[in-house]
Amino acid sequence: MTTSSISTMRAWPVSALAVWAAARDAGRCAPDDVLHTLHDYAQAHEVDGPSDDVHTGDVLELLDLVAANAHVAVRMPAAGDAQGLPPGTVTDSAMTTGEILLIDDRPAGSDGPALALGLIARGTPERCRWELSRLTTAVAVDRLSSDLPLGELEYDLREAVGEAAQIIAGLSGARPSTPADLRDALAAMTEARRLDLPPHDNPRVDRVLAAAAQIDAIVQLAGVGTLGVSGAQSTVADDRLRRLTSLTRTARTAAINTLITDYRR
Repeated sequence: MTTSSISTMRAWPVSALAVWAAARDAGRCAPDDVLHTLHDYAQAHEVDGPSDDVHTGDVLELLDLVAANAHVAVRMPAAGDAQGLPPGTVTDSAMTTGEILLIDDRPAGSDGPALALGLIARGTPERCRWELSRLTTAVAVDRLSSDLPLGELEYDLREAVGEAAQIIAGLSGARPSTPADLRDALAAMTEARRLDLPPHDNPRVDRVLAAAAQIDAIVQLAGVGTLGVSGAQSTVADDRLRRLTSLTRTARTAAINTLITDYRR
């Protein structure tokens, strides 16, 4: 069987846009740095916006929209865990892509619930389509941007790294031919989940994102059948793997929002 030449985009394009745009506005990087980062995700970018009150045609306009607003917050929802998003088509789309940027596009200084915009990204390394939609239920984006305790999550991740390693060690079946092959597979999967960040002064963010990427890689390696998990083993490990995946989504969300908040102060 031949492998398709069409590949998927790197992980977390929406988070990358959010943190690099915030860094640009804070003077921590140049506008060209943001465009270079987006080019690492896709060669071409297209923006679709709602037809009523927001018109966007290119990424530069999108960057201005992300900057000129009261609040922004990244969420990484999944089935069974909407991360505070209201029911609706925008949330459904966010669960499909795994990532959304909420934009309270009122003037700076506005607080409380609002009919926010939601930004998601779909595409390939060749072309990324940014879809901007307005929620039909009000949400308080300012609260969502700071509702997750990063210090506590960092502790939970340290515990989870060991647990994830134990899950792999306890699984039988076909494994890479040598321990080095397993390390290489984990390293490649971890790199694929890594998020390049602008210059910043919060080492905890780096530690949380690195641990989340490592756990994600272990969960992915265990979940795709690489280790030849038996039915009984899969039943035992499934709940633990789902819990670890939920933790990494929560921790990554908190780290990104913490960094955005740091830049916007």
